[in-house]
Amino acid sequence: MRKRLLIVGGSYAASELACQARENGYAEDILIVSEEGDLPYHRPPLSKSYLKDASEELMPLRAEAFYRDKAIEVELGARVVAIDGRGNRATLSNGVVIPFDTLALATGARARTLPGLDTCPGNMHCVRSVADARKLRSAISGAEKVVIIGAGFMGLEVASALVRQNKHVTVVEAADRVLARAVSPELSRLLSAIHAQNSVNLITSRKVRPIIGHSGLINRIELDDGSILQADIVVVGVGSHPNLELAQQLELKVGNGIVVDDKSRTSRSNVFAAGDCATFSGQFNLAGIRLESVQNAIDQARVAGNAIAGGDKVYHAVPWFWSDQYESKIQIAGLSGGATYSESRHGEKSDVSVFHFRDDVCVSVESVNRPRDHIAARRLLAGSKEITRRNLQEVDFNISALLKA
Repeated sequence: MRKRLLIVGGSYAASELACQARENGYAEDILIVSEEGDLPYHRPPLSKSYLKDASEELMPLRAEAFYRDKAIEVELGARVVAIDGRGNRATLSNGVVIPFDTLALATGARARTLPGLDTCPGNMHCVRSVADARKLRSAISGAEKVVIIGAGFMGLEVASALVRQNKHVTVVEAADRVLARAVSPELSRLLSAIHAQNSVNLITSRKVRPIIGHSGLINRIELDDGSILQADIVVVGVGSHPNLELAQQLELKVGNGIVVDDKSRTSRSNVFAAGDCATFSGQFNLAGIRLESVQNAIDQARVAGNAIAGGDKVYHAVPWFWSDQYESKIQIAGLSGGATYSESRHGEKSDVSVFHFRDDVCVSVESVNRPRDHIAARRLLAGSKEITRRNLQEVDFNISALLKA
């Protein structure tokens, strides 16, 4: 009887893992089970171009023919509701039982909700899936006032997409600055100024209490200073929870995600995990971290697929991120957690790179409208030689010149 690799999930990690397992020589059956109705697709456009343009179409990661040609079966619109770890069987929401030999969890994460709400009002939105984005896009035309709760990447991207459609947009953030957990104070100030220039009303250091009217919709947001915001649409972007239910059924080791090693293997030898649901440690994050990024999902999945096929690759990729807001491209290479010193270099316009150091070694570079700095930083951080503050000072922080040298 043929063996089977069962992959649970329907995004980057699931698609890439299946592809890599097959291309690295895994000759057994491969089945992807996704509760979404669409083939795995590009997600970053959902909070950007997909909201700006009603004619924007969903972009699949790979065409249906790819999966057919690679003999990768895809079951859409079905959810894995239970897993028997002893018998290696998964039960789907349609009652079908799937036996497997190897299991890969690419279950992703779900949006955090606002405290105090028992139900999700019809005009409250998040943007985690294309279904979420379609719902929000259909509601935009009839809305005038939009309140976005949370000034993370998703919240700010949605703000930049909607304010350009002549909506009155207010962003409320509990922290004292935008992107407080993700970027330096200098970058926060720059992005706040850019949003203010584009008529977004930014409110920081405020907690919210949604007020549901007689219609069952949120029509007002009360701030903890007593002020009231009127809202036709409320978009919530206050973080996420990893989907750990199946991992817990299998009694896998979990923290803020499913704990995996440098081959994306969990605490059970035949179970792997990758993407937004996985927590890992490495040279850039010794304490362990769960990264929600396309880069991480793909790189982890490549390692997992290779390992499932019998390979020996390990995960040591440089973490990197990007965000488009108006005409600004924000790019980050490395992780700045634990940095003890930062130094900035500004250009003539709204371009800047911020270098973060730990013990005089560069661990992260944030760039706005400086793609060359970003690419150079990724390549240098991936190298065997450390980038020191002295090295950068010698080239006046021209990191591209340091790369050439």
